[in-house]
Amino acid sequence: MRLTVLMPRAGHVGLFAVASLFFVAAAPAAAQTAVAARAGTTGFGGEFAISLSDQFGLRAALAGGSVTRNTTESGVRYEGKWNFGTGMALADFHPGGGRFRLSVGLAYNDNRFEGVARGTSGTIEINGRDYAIADIGTVNGDLSFKKTTPYFGVGWGTAARSAGTGVFFSADLGVMIGADARVSLQANCSAAFSPAQCAQLQNDLRAEEDDFRSDSGLSNVYPVLSFGIGYRF
Repeated sequence: MRLTVLMPRAGHVGLFAVASLFFVAAAPAAAQTAVAARAGTTGFGGEFAISLSDQFGLRAALAGGSVTRNTTESGVRYEGKWNFGTGMALADFHPGGGRFRLSVGLAYNDNRFEGVARGTSGTIEINGRDYAIADIGTVNGDLSFKKTTPYFGVGWGTAARSAGTGVFFSADLGVMIGADARVSLQANCSAAFSPAQCAQLQNDLRAEEDDFRSDSGLSNVYPVLSFGIGYRF
C-alpha cells in the first residue's frame, strides 16, 4: 500500500478559506480558537475551530491526499487508488460544556476511487461469466459521490470554551448523508464479438456495478472516521 499526501485542490482551499473567514466574523470577541492536523476516511489535512459560547463552536476542515493498494486474487490483478478531497463546515454542540460533541454541517465530497482489474490467467470473470483478456483487455472502474451533502456525527475534542491553551487530541465519527455512490465499469468489446456478445458484456458490467454499490455499503452514506492532534490558543 502506498500513501501520498497531496495539496488540496484550489476549489477546496477556497471553500475552506470562505468558511474560516465566516467563522472568524461570527465569533465573539472573547472566543478561543484552535487548529489541528487530521487523518481518516476523508483524507489527510487540517481544521480550524472557534468557540461561540460554553456549549457551541464552529469548525472548518479541509483534507486531500491519496492511498494506493494493489493485490492479486483468483488470477486477477487489482490496482486501486483512493483520491481524497473533502471540505467541511460544521457546527458543534457540547452538552454540559464538556469535550463530547454532536456535530452537524455541510460537506463537499470529492473523494473518488479509481481501479483497474487485469487478468493474469487469460480470463477474467464478470458477473459470473468468463471473458478472455485478449478480447476485452482490462476492466476499468470508477467510484464517485454526490459532491455536496449534509453531515451528522459525534466526536471528542476540546470543549467549546475552556480555560487555558495547549495540545489536544480529538476524534470524529459520522456520516455524509445521501452520498449517492456512482459506479462506472468499462471494458473493450472485441471486434470478434457479435452484437449479442457485446450487449451481454455491457449487461454483465452493469450487474457488477450494482453489486459493487451494494457490497461497498456506500450507496447512501459515506462514513467519516478521523483522528487529530491540535493546539488551542
